[in-house]
Formats: sequence, C-alpha cells, structure tokens
Amino acid sequence: MEVLLWIGTAQSIFSGIMFFFLKKDKSLAHKILTVWLFIIAFEFLTTGIDFSTGRNHLTNPFLIFNPLLYFYSKALINPGFKLKWQHLWHILPYLFVKIGAYISGVQFTPEEFFRIDSSTWFKITVSLISVASFVGYSIPSLVNTHRYRINLKNEFSTIDSKITLGWLLLVIIFYIMLMSIAYILGIINIVTRIATYAQLVSFAFLLVLVYIFSFYGLLQKQIYPQVVPEKQEKYKNPRLTAKERIKVRNMLEDYFSKEKPYLNSELTINNLSEKLQLTRHALTEVLNTEIGKNFYQFVNEYRTNEVKEMLSDSEYTNYSIDAIGYECGFNSKSSFYSVFKKTTDMTPAQYKKSLEV
Repeated sequence: MEVLLWIGTAQSIFSGIMFFFLKKDKSLAHKILTVWLFIIAFEFLTTGIDFSTGRNHLTNPFLIFNPLLYFYSKALINPGFKLKWQHLWHILPYLFVKIGAYISGVQFTPEEFFRIDSSTWFKITVSLISVASFVGYSIPSLVNTHRYRINLKNEFSTIDSKITLGWLLLVIIFYIMLMSIAYILGIINIVTRIATYAQLVSFAFLLVLVYIFSFYGLLQKQIYPQVVPEKQEKYKNPRLTAKERIKVRNMLEDYFSKEKPYLNSELTINNLSEKLQLTRHALTEVLNTEIGKNFYQFVNEYRTNEVKEMLSDSEYTNYSIDAIGYECGFNSKSSFYSVFKKTTDMTPAQYKKSLEV
C-alpha cells in the first residue's frame, strides 16, 4: 500500500508539472485537470505519511475527484462555461472530511469506523456525503458527455476522435462501475469487520485514473477554440414560424452557394451562426425540420457535390482523388471515402471511373 501511495504522489506531481509547463492549450478544462493532479498528489502524499507513521486517517480522495470530473467534462463540452467563486462550495465536502478526520482522529479501519463513540455522527455524515457526491457528480457527468456525443452531428461538419470524447465516456462508465464495487467492499468491511482491501482498491484505481488523464488529457485538444459570444435571440419564440424557417433556409443555402464555407474542414455550427447572425437554435431547427438533415449531413453533402464537380473538371486532372477530397473540406481520407460512399453509393474512384464511360 505504501509503495502505491508514493508512486501515486510522484506520478501526480510529475503529470501536474508537465501539464503546467508543456501543454500549450490553456483552456479552462486544461487548468481544471492540472489543479486536480496537484490535489490528488496531496491526497497520495498525506495518506502515505499516515501509513508511514502508523496512522490511517479517514479519507475519501474521490470527494475531490467527483466535482472536478464534472467540471472538467462541462468545460470541454460547453463553450461558454466559466468557473465562478460560488463554485468553490463544491470542494467543501472534501475539506470537511479531510480536516475533520485529522481533528477528530477518526481512523480508516473497520474497528474504528464501526465503533459507536463521540465521532459516530462524523462517520455517518462522511458515508452519506461520499455516496451523495458519487451519485450527484458522476451521473450528471455521464449524462452530459453522452448528450454531447449524440449531438455532435448538429455541431460539427468534421468529426474525429479529438472531439468525440469517447475516452472520457468510457472512463466515466468504468469509474461508476468500479466505485460501486469499492463501496460494496467498504460496506462489507464495516459490517463484517473483515478486511476487503477497499482502501487499496480505491487508491489503486485512483492511480490508474492519474495515468489515464495524464495521457488523454495531453492529447485532448480544446473542442471550442473560442467562447461563443452572447447574442440576442433573432427569434424570440421557442419555435420558428413557417415563414421564418423558409427565410433562414434561403439565407443558409445562399451563403453556402456563394461563399462555400464547407471548404473549411473546421467549420462548426457556431462559426456559421456568427457569420449569418442567427442563433444556433434557429439553424438547427431549420436543418432538422425544413431541410431534413443534421449539420454534419448538410455540410458534407455540399463537400461531396464539390468533389463530384472537381472530378469531372478537366482542370483538376492532375489532382489525386485524395487531394481533391482535402480541397473540398474533408480533413481525412477515411472520412472522405466514408461520406462519399454513403452519399453516392460509390467510392470516389468508382465515381471517377464512371465519368470515363
């Protein structure tokens, strides 16, 4: 156990320093993750000191992981999200347990925890806070990340692994599963007074989380490069009228025909709403109800048509098929071939060959 705690301390400090100095992305999500690594290093360190001195104060490092996981995911998927001073109350449960355990001297052992004495109220409170924190933060984190992934095709014209947050969704799912097991082990520990290594399991999993977030956190790019400015709603009604939908559709199609924004592989619905001075809600409603496509389908249909034109134009004879795909706004060969085949029932090569017949 002690070896694991010292490894966790060293790894968390190393990762925190690496994030602070090496990662160029200074987004809010990155800052939250950096702070979390240093706090977890402190948790590993204090617990390691406890073990080396023969003490084992009651602690729950996940009381700080839970809210930071929630705010990290929220900062990634909500472009306008900002931390405010009132958010600091989310760390109070962790401070209450950490400081309270040292003041009361409550130990993290079955005999100590199960004993009825003057600190019983504190131990019961810690148990309730731990469960409430786990459920209250992990479930919303899971729901928000899942909803974000479902809505990707209404937000982005190009979808790759750096914006899908598949790694984060898997981490949250496994976290919920393993922490549920840890809590069951803890209950067995308290009721039967039989050692189930619940604390060892918790800190071992915490170390795994440090490695996962250190690796994927460095790779994760900022999904929304700029905060979307607050705009006045163009349409104040919850739903657009038929006349308004037609107007927005005409604006959208006219802009795509003349300006060809789809040639930008990084085009998002936020970019489009700023250019057209329309709300995202208005664009999404028109795309889904009036045009019958999500944003991803709408943009990539224009890209596919542009590819068709270039393949049939003698001016681009010397261009490779892949080069034409990139020129038309696709950011990878795989997405280009996948979208083109789905739209035309032919690969780009087959389509080019059909033109020669």
